[in-house]
Amino acid sequence: MSIEVRNISKTFGTFAALKNVSLTIHNSELVALLGPSGCGKTTLLRIIAGLETADPGSGPVLFHEDDVSNQSVRQRRVGFVFQHYSLFRHMNIFENVAFGLKVRPRKSRPDKTEIKDRVHKLLKLVQLEHQARMYPNQLSGGQRQRVALARSLAVEPKILLLDEPFGALDAKVRKELRVWLRRLHDEMSITSVFVTHDQEEALEVADRVALLNAGQVEQVGTPEQVYDNPANPFVFNFLGNVNIFHCRTQDSLAHVKDHESFLSAPGDVAESQKKAYVRPHDIEIMRTPGKEAISAKVIHVTPVGPVVKIQLARQDTNEVVEAEMTRQIYDQLMLRTGELVFIQLTNPRYF
Repeated sequence: MSIEVRNISKTFGTFAALKNVSLTIHNSELVALLGPSGCGKTTLLRIIAGLETADPGSGPVLFHEDDVSNQSVRQRRVGFVFQHYSLFRHMNIFENVAFGLKVRPRKSRPDKTEIKDRVHKLLKLVQLEHQARMYPNQLSGGQRQRVALARSLAVEPKILLLDEPFGALDAKVRKELRVWLRRLHDEMSITSVFVTHDQEEALEVADRVALLNAGQVEQVGTPEQVYDNPANPFVFNFLGNVNIFHCRTQDSLAHVKDHESFLSAPGDVAESQKKAYVRPHDIEIMRTPGKEAISAKVIHVTPVGPVVKIQLARQDTNEVVEAEMTRQIYDQLMLRTGELVFIQLTNPRYF
């Protein structure tokens, strides 16, 4: 089941939550709506679900090329998973998952045997078949979120929508559930859209990522595309740490401010573009000056885990530069706090 929204706008009073947003989600695809708080991602998800209506004059919401803009949530047959589970505390896990089936109109309601079979199959799918008679307050946060997901899947939705489903969980449980959700999606092949402000979560789980900012879509692409080829400074900044070097361009070269060396720049860099964006892992640290090196002093080292993080202060501007390297390279360099070294930008992007 594909999803398409065309030229969707939504305002709340004087606040424009969405500004002429268009997005296509392919059949059986898992897409992340990623962006900072207030960027419009949850509003877009709710409009897809039918929980919100777009402003007059907006384009349609299409499910498999059928216009569902005027259909109710029930008619759209979407499964919705909220951040805070919304489980019924007075019902056990089996009853929570079965609820959506039991309240269906009599004509479309499965019989008791079919409901029982479907619920047990779903509880097995979410690895909770042994907790069927337990109550929500007896489960961990991660288990309760899996119950909420099973309840959404019980009604056989055409589309699964998740609004920051792991936002209320601790970091370790979030990571475990990310892996689990990806496996579940691959097994069920249901078109899914999930909202998150966690960059790592989006890049790890989604087939494609749609980055939103101030009510507009900045870029849509695979995790690799948006990370390696960001469309603009917002995308570059939002997807992980970045160092910014002010520079001037001249004859297809970028000249770092207050430094005599030149840094190679693409031939199409215009004179007006004066910032080089560099990821910490694209900062190379050397003990001897190179042709394009910048002198800097090591001010802090975090040698924890497989990646060592290093903070340096540029000698020319005193600006802080963040670098990352493998522990193997760090052990070879044997860097010390206060030491003067030279840094080189191995993969700068200019905007």
